[in-house]
Amino acid sequence: MTAMHEGRDSRSTEPVVDQADLGLAWDEQARAERASSAADSRKAESEGRLVSEAELAQLLGRDRDGKMRPGVLALVESTEIAYERQPMLEAVFDRFERLLATDLRAFAGEAVDVRLEPIVARRFGDYLATLSRPSMIAVVRAEEWNEELLLVIDQRLTYAVIDLLLGGRRGPPPPRLDGRACTPIETALIERLVQRALVGLGEAFAPVTRVRFRLQRMETDPRFATITRPGNACFLVRIETAFGERAGRLELLLPHSALEPAREALSPPFTGEKFGRDPVWSSHLARVVRASELELEAVVEEPVVSLGRLLALEVGQVLQLSARPDSAVVLRCGGVPMFKGRMGRIGDRLSIRIEKRWSDEESG
Repeated sequence: MTAMHEGRDSRSTEPVVDQADLGLAWDEQARAERASSAADSRKAESEGRLVSEAELAQLLGRDRDGKMRPGVLALVESTEIAYERQPMLEAVFDRFERLLATDLRAFAGEAVDVRLEPIVARRFGDYLATLSRPSMIAVVRAEEWNEELLLVIDQRLTYAVIDLLLGGRRGPPPPRLDGRACTPIETALIERLVQRALVGLGEAFAPVTRVRFRLQRMETDPRFATITRPGNACFLVRIETAFGERAGRLELLLPHSALEPAREALSPPFTGEKFGRDPVWSSHLARVVRASELELEAVVEEPVVSLGRLLALEVGQVLQLSARPDSAVVLRCGGVPMFKGRMGRIGDRLSIRIEKRWSDEESG
């Protein structure tokens, strides 16, 4: 190796390669980088900063050329939000999907297909930026929670509902939507749709918590539908709705803070997610079923008469029965025979003593 310091090796005709070209001088580059980093640190200390520019660039994911690379900034600027899963909230909106489908069928007078998409989390400002102008935005107030939420009907669903309620054709939608603002009459029709949806939403929450949703106002500009800070996290619920060949989307935006009063009720796992028998739920169901009230009727006799005689009956006429005071009486519940007994009297009231259960042989 000592002979390589000359221009050529005495035993080889190959040109001499410098150490830097072979990467053998890597320690000098490392020392230079450490010195530069130390200088930046001293400069930051003199200026009263805790982090130098080089450390800040590394933290934000910038390289020496100023180009971005995955780092903390990717997490900061991400539109996805991690949120605590609330199983009962998913069960509530599954129920809302079924109730909304029933209400819209009665509302539109034709078959309606409703499909709920998975619940996601978005920042409020990021979601408003995606809305077009004009948009039908219902600002809704949850009375018991003292909070507000948004119910957004996109243009496709808006025009589909207006066409249906005004007697328009049931064919495919127009190739292009004009993007015009709705007239007062059209806005009133959309308000009817919103009112029905809010009633169903309150019924969906009823098994979990009592809350009533009230429409405050309708907005067409997203800037005037601000109900929370732009950086606050919200639950976004998308529901695809189709009236025949016409389809649209209804979106519900709930700030996390709006659900805080019902957090404890929404946090427990949904009973349907448990595998096997749940003894607590079974005992509760049995207790509620046993406490249910049913109507029991006592049938003394069921005479058979002709239709002509039935139509000829008038007020004051007497219909004679063949039953005697000691005849058997059938006790029925919901039209189903349950027991057989005998009539009696306790004080000034009639009574029936149950003698046996009704058997299938007797009904046959």
